[in-house]
Amino acid sequence: MYQLDKQLETKKFSRFHLLCGDEVFLINLYSKALKNQLSSEGDDMNCLVLSGDEADIEAIADFGMLSPFMADKRLVLVKDSGWFSAGGSSKSIVDGEDRLVQLMGNLPDTTYIVFAERNVNTKGPRYAYFSGKVKTNLHKPRPQELLLTEFHKKQGTELTNWIAMYVASTGKKITKKAVMMLPERVGSDLYMLKAELDKLIGYIGDREGITEADIEAITGGVVSTKVYEMVDAVSEKNENKAMQLYRNLIYNKESVDDIMSNLGRQFNTIFKLKGYEGSGEPIEKLAERVGMPPAIRWKAKSFMGIARRFEYDKLYELVNYWMELSEQTMTIGLNKQVACELFLIQALTN
Repeated sequence: MYQLDKQLETKKFSRFHLLCGDEVFLINLYSKALKNQLSSEGDDMNCLVLSGDEADIEAIADFGMLSPFMADKRLVLVKDSGWFSAGGSSKSIVDGEDRLVQLMGNLPDTTYIVFAERNVNTKGPRYAYFSGKVKTNLHKPRPQELLLTEFHKKQGTELTNWIAMYVASTGKKITKKAVMMLPERVGSDLYMLKAELDKLIGYIGDREGITEADIEAITGGVVSTKVYEMVDAVSEKNENKAMQLYRNLIYNKESVDDIMSNLGRQFNTIFKLKGYEGSGEPIEKLAERVGMPPAIRWKAKSFMGIARRFEYDKLYELVNYWMELSEQTMTIGLNKQVACELFLIQALTN
């Protein structure tokens, strides 16, 4: 990460980036930072964004081979293409040649590509290409052209330091005990921690610091239980029950922030558990593996039951949609209640 930070600071960039790992928050944060540095806002002539199944090598070739239009660079941002996964490494292999690697070797110097990938096979040939460990006759990687940056879950002191620094960046303080308490309640996922910290900062208002009592007030109780019932109803495709539970929370003036963050947190946990379905590991071990706080690990069995009612792709879609809506509430002022209702509608839609 040091090299990437240095490039963002000096504005001297490698042409091809692979951002990967299990910390999605940082992958998205840095891919956005690269996009902002390597292209201008709204410049669709020189910036192409491809996600999931729409990622296509021919589209990259058609776009990347052209000269920049009234600019000095063209950027392709490819998100979650699957091209670096165990199965995806075989995609676009024609007559034994990797067309993706071949294309990168033939693109003009004015074209830059950023791959933001969650699912990467670290033993695969494309990962090896970015790490400089592969020999190829198509194109010899030069250190200044390729940069591999891996983002892993923060744990222990690294995680508590991140919490303290985030709070400090807003001009507030947080007690040491509160810093330790928050991951126990919320888990180690940075998206969820940021959502809870933003709520806490709004909750304390003009007060200088966040205390354990504030965390107790924000992360506890009724909303979490009711949202669990909503998620269970959604998994059973019981639209009437899910929406009735939601309307009751709104009628009782429960915080929409709490509802939204709990939806995100619970669906994120269910999505992670889904990835271990059929693994044979004890549920207690899986609860720890997916980062469930110790205080709620007893719920892991019922969460896995909910996970079995969803397709993996649907959960993947919902977790991404939650992130997108949460970001829009902060960047373009999307009404939080509208965001919450849009998410529920998407969850209930086949």
